[in-house]
Amino acid sequence: MGGETVRQRKIGDQIKRQVSQILALKVKDPRKGMVTITHVKMSGDLRIASVYYTVMGGEKEKEQAHQMLESAKNFIRSEMAPHLKLRFIPELRFFYDDTLDYSMHIEELLKKIKQEKTEETKE
Repeated sequence: MGGETVRQRKIGDQIKRQVSQILALKVKDPRKGMVTITHVKMSGDLRIASVYYTVMGGEKEKEQAHQMLESAKNFIRSEMAPHLKLRFIPELRFFYDDTLDYSMHIEELLKKIKQEKTEETKE
């Protein structure tokens, strides 16, 4: 089983652009904060769009952004509809993208290892 088809990727990119624009220009929720859409993964039948996002801030900001996205998802979907040339407008599902957090954690571990090695060579 391969990865995404070209059509899934194109529609995912189109939805990513649309959701980003709608969040920036039309959603007026104060909980929005600094939400960035990182990528969108489409289901095989193009009926479900898994939208991954990041948020600047801590756990409180993540939770507020998730609540805002969940409450605004039907609005976002209705705003997207005229711009998508699809028979069905996909259901939006929002997930926090923790790849940045994970990469920062790995970076910290590598720095710690490097620091320990330099301390060992000094002794």
